[in-house]
Amino acid sequence: MGRVIFLGTGDPLNAERAQSSLAVRLSGGETILFDASSGTILLGRLRDADIPIEEVRHLFVTHRHFDHAGGLAPLLISMATLPAASLTIYALPGTLKALRELLALTIPGVEDWLGDRLNWRELAPGKPILLENTEMTPFLVDHSVECVGYRVAQNGSVLVFSADTRPCRAVVEHSRGADLLIHEAYGTKDESEWAHAVGHSSAPDAGEVARATGVDRLVLTHFRESRFADPGELAAEAGAPSENLCLQPVIWTPSSSEWPGRFGK
Repeated sequence: MGRVIFLGTGDPLNAERAQSSLAVRLSGGETILFDASSGTILLGRLRDADIPIEEVRHLFVTHRHFDHAGGLAPLLISMATLPAASLTIYALPGTLKALRELLALTIPGVEDWLGDRLNWRELAPGKPILLENTEMTPFLVDHSVECVGYRVAQNGSVLVFSADTRPCRAVVEHSRGADLLIHEAYGTKDESEWAHAVGHSSAPDAGEVARATGVDRLVLTHFRESRFADPGELAAEAGAPSENLCLQPVIWTPSSSEWPGRFGK
């Protein structure tokens, strides 16, 4: 796997960070996004990461919550002005329906602006999608709405993105043999009961998955603001080194034994 770029790692109300979005480059120069953050901030993160909008050709959405899909509308409007831009959006059927209905209500006609440059593709849990040398396999997780995580395999390396989820067997099963597990850490051990009640996992939950599956590296994400959950405490409770906190935005290269440098602010 060439690079994994963390464009956003905050929870929906975190003003310190952008909201959830990951970028993975394909060998042919195209870019895959997993989730679209929460608004125009996505465009700034793409700029900071030196990812031209025209290179973003695939968007895999985990679920319809605004902190994961809110950047879709600004992205599409930007693409409409760029003749070379096109996008295929992948999600579960219910999620695709919700996204298209929201676009129709808030930006009527945006799909027509893009025409055949915009495509929608339904996902089925357990059925992989192959793009060049990269395979994405969605799997159902346990959130408050329809939601999938992703197992991504490229050039012999594997990453797993848990998305938003309570502790569930599916994340464990799909994380076995992975090089990188990107798992949410919505709170501390003392907040586990509350986190589970609202469809999320605590830092110790993330650590348990990593230890149970023997992943090479655990990276925490989906943080609340630091005044609610200190990142160092979350890392300690998960049993992860502090450098694995994913203090955005960062780039991770599986072939390197060291955490790479950060870009932007």
